[in-house]
Amino acid sequence: MPSAFRRASALGSVPAPAGSTGAPSLVPISDVPVSRRPYGLPEVVVGAEGRVYAAGGTFSQVRGADGVVLTPNEAAHVPMNAGDGGIGAETQSRAEKKQRQWRRWSEDIIPALLKPYLSLLHESLGLRNMEEFRKPKGCLGCADGHLIEVSCIFFEKIEKISLCTCTDPALQLLNQGLFPCAPLEPTLAVDLNVLDFARSLFANAAPNTTAWCETLEGFLSSKNFKLTTRDSLRGRFGNALLWYATLTDTKNLLMRDYLNKMRGAVLSMDDEDDVAEDVHYEPQSLREETTEPQPGDVEEEYNKNKDFHPNRPSEYLRERCPLCFGGENWCKPEELVDAIVCIDACFTQKRRKTDSKQWQGPRTHPETIFIPKDEVEAMETKVEEIRPPKKSKAKGKSTQAGAGAEPDYEPGMQVPTSVLDGCHDSFLAADEKRMKASTLFFADTGLMALLCRHDRVLWLVNMTSAGEKQHYALTLIMKLYEHIPESMRIGLLYDIGCQLHRSCEKFGFLGNFLDRIVFGISVFHAYGHQWPCQVIYHPRKCVGFGLTDGEGCERFWSAIKALIPSCRVSGYYNRIYMIDTQVKHIDEKSLLSLGNWLQRKWKTTVEKKNAACEGLQPILDLGYTEDVLQNEWKAQIIEQTKPLTKQSKHLANKEIEDILALAKNVENNAKELEEYENMLDSGEYEDGLDASTVQSYIEDLQAKIKKTKKTISNKKAKLSVDGRINLSKLVGNEFLKIRMNALALKQRIRDRLRQRKFEIEGLERAYRNTVNQAKLQKHTDQQIRRKEPGIQSLARSYNKLCTELVKMIETKKAPRGALAPLPIELEGLFRLDVDDNIWQDIGLTDNNDDDTGIPLWLGNDDVRVGIKWLLQLDRCMEEERRLEAEKISMFQWMQEEWAITNAALLWSEQSPELVYQLNMRKKYLLRLCLNWEPVVRQIPGILEGSWGPTLEELAEARKFENTENVIERETHVEESENMSVDSDEERFMEESEMMDNLETERLDVEIDYSDDEMML
Repeated sequence: MPSAFRRASALGSVPAPAGSTGAPSLVPISDVPVSRRPYGLPEVVVGAEGRVYAAGGTFSQVRGADGVVLTPNEAAHVPMNAGDGGIGAETQSRAEKKQRQWRRWSEDIIPALLKPYLSLLHESLGLRNMEEFRKPKGCLGCADGHLIEVSCIFFEKIEKISLCTCTDPALQLLNQGLFPCAPLEPTLAVDLNVLDFARSLFANAAPNTTAWCETLEGFLSSKNFKLTTRDSLRGRFGNALLWYATLTDTKNLLMRDYLNKMRGAVLSMDDEDDVAEDVHYEPQSLREETTEPQPGDVEEEYNKNKDFHPNRPSEYLRERCPLCFGGENWCKPEELVDAIVCIDACFTQKRRKTDSKQWQGPRTHPETIFIPKDEVEAMETKVEEIRPPKKSKAKGKSTQAGAGAEPDYEPGMQVPTSVLDGCHDSFLAADEKRMKASTLFFADTGLMALLCRHDRVLWLVNMTSAGEKQHYALTLIMKLYEHIPESMRIGLLYDIGCQLHRSCEKFGFLGNFLDRIVFGISVFHAYGHQWPCQVIYHPRKCVGFGLTDGEGCERFWSAIKALIPSCRVSGYYNRIYMIDTQVKHIDEKSLLSLGNWLQRKWKTTVEKKNAACEGLQPILDLGYTEDVLQNEWKAQIIEQTKPLTKQSKHLANKEIEDILALAKNVENNAKELEEYENMLDSGEYEDGLDASTVQSYIEDLQAKIKKTKKTISNKKAKLSVDGRINLSKLVGNEFLKIRMNALALKQRIRDRLRQRKFEIEGLERAYRNTVNQAKLQKHTDQQIRRKEPGIQSLARSYNKLCTELVKMIETKKAPRGALAPLPIELEGLFRLDVDDNIWQDIGLTDNNDDDTGIPLWLGNDDVRVGIKWLLQLDRCMEEERRLEAEKISMFQWMQEEWAITNAALLWSEQSPELVYQLNMRKKYLLRLCLNWEPVVRQIPGILEGSWGPTLEELAEARKFENTENVIERETHVEESENMSVDSDEERFMEESEMMDNLETERLDVEIDYSDDEMML
């Protein structure tokens, strides 16, 4: 008998209460008001009065609050969860307690601590000088409150202090440099420096509060410090860390709001040159917060500021990336697009689904970069309403295919429909090989990000579906266009950019601004697309993208890989908050290195430009001008993006060629199948293979052969009588057979290379280097390398067929005008570069089998090479112009930020706390200027005025960066005085030299600018 039944039966002999008479009142077990049902046994109810089993069912008794047994009518009016002390009531009580505590923290404690926290930062110089604040102060007991004892956690000790509740304990603890674990009567508080250190550590390493607390508790235990019970630090420390992070985030948000209000006042003035004297709009002081700021507050403020200047990107975007959106030169008339962004999804950043019904506090970052869930759902609903269901779509497709009425081009597309279908099928297969999340086990399946070309995150979307649905990307694009001017144009790079463009044109998504989007495909994933698609969408082939690769999302996923273990088991809100915090940390590091990014890109661009000029010069010396090469490239695009049905002279001939090619595939697959079957019969396997692997290969090959034979039968059935006669005649045509074999072999090589590329992504994206993962990577690498000889063997076989075709052409055994196919170079075969000959089917189709003349782009090697170098030169020129504009945007952004900060300082003289925060902002801007200005000098561009800071301010900041800042112990007084005199003299000499150097640098820069102006 199950234990639940035994417990219920044991409670069955409860005596009737005193004074009760008559037979007990029995109530059906389904009507008994209870508060607990054992897990896994929904039909079993554990109650205080036991159970009575009868022919009519199971019954029990119900007692009222006075202990009297209730009648069935009275029991019917008792709430179902009214059982005293039940688990359900306990859980409900715990949830209510958490909600009350959350409201008290967010609505009372955090707003009340904000100004005292700002004062503490000012008076302690950023929590550096805390000795005076840690001294006991305040009431030690009075009639208005009672004493509580609080254990205080420091790096080196645990100290217990007493507080009187006549004053808010949280405020008293904060004034002593501590933060409480509870809002009203905390039992533990943590030093603010300890919390700051933990936050910094969790930003640079995987966040793990459990490991941190165990380490700290063990370290203090080694010094003979401990709490009442061991292993009791984690819960209270985690609570203190959570709400201290909320306090600091709220402080940062308020400072940002203040600066944005000042920005609106300054930018609204007619004379923007004299910020200090002509400000007529005094910004408000720090707002009085009554509740915790919500995530939408930041975007609302940015939208308000955008109303002042609708002709430039929003303040949100200007903060996200100063180079893309921070300057007044955001409009680039000489370019096809004004800014470049990329989109990608990641299915490793997921969250496990749990059955827990516990209440979770809605913890959100005040400056979150996540798009709200309701906006994502609204876009999903819109897409589902516009796009037809998959079944009807597939049915319509088959009907069109059967009628032969499928259009060559879809409206608005430059790539044939058949090519787009091929790209779709290719990436569908690729997705099946990737590790994706199941909605059965994961509540949140991944992330989709929108980044600018400088790898700075603009927005994120939380994904809840198993696949990479388009409404996520559409939501990100829609959000971007809400924050930019109406005339701004965007270049969008996406792994499946052609498919997204196709959907937008077909169903009218993004109709209001679709004409201001230029779609492209990411460089590293271009190999999965058909060649005509690459001609149109590859960023190295199409105008406007320069040398942008569109793989910033991949680098971002690698940067946040440390969050994978924590996010996998965290709650919904904690996961979002952790990612937001990590993005903020990455932003700070990225902002400091933007100057180095420009310098590095400029150097790479110059090198590629020089190489292109050197490669192009011999072609120009032959008499081919750039205009000729451009025209030949345009002709190549037109020819290679024609529909397949138009490339063949007769549809029947194409069907015959397809049949011959498929028959050759069947023959090749049959040979490979025979090899695997021999292995299985003999029991001798190649390295890295075993019986189960060979069996799986055999099953795959058998399925392929069966499917291919069925396709051949279908194609033969579609042939007319004349077509069948031609098929029987052409089977004996040796040249056609060899050419078809070569084409089928080349297609097979391309497919094998694509498959290898998709497989090797698993190695390139390895996130965790555990022992098991290392073994798996080694095994995968062996499997991939095992396939390389097979691919090389196919390439050699193809080259032999090419040699045979050349001989047949030379001996005039081929049709008139037949071209010799290009052989495959084994060196660099596995790169699948966009300029490799592996994509070209020259001489393998019948579209040029005539004597009317071969175009230069097809038959002239010099012209083909010249086109490649010309395209690289064009992209380098685009990149140079964009880098020069981004340098100016960086300069203008720094000028504005410096002016706004100085103006805010003038209006904040009466608030020392605010002045301290603004001075910290100035120091940060000075550090940015020191990092940016020297490294971007080599990039041309006329900068009007200075970067903002004066030479003296820059000198002082440079001195701080290059000088240690430590606390020195006092030794002998005379020695200390001598040292101070010497240091003062050295400091004076260093400052003099630094000022001389700065003046020299300034003169050099002015001379350079004047030379540039003379040249212009």
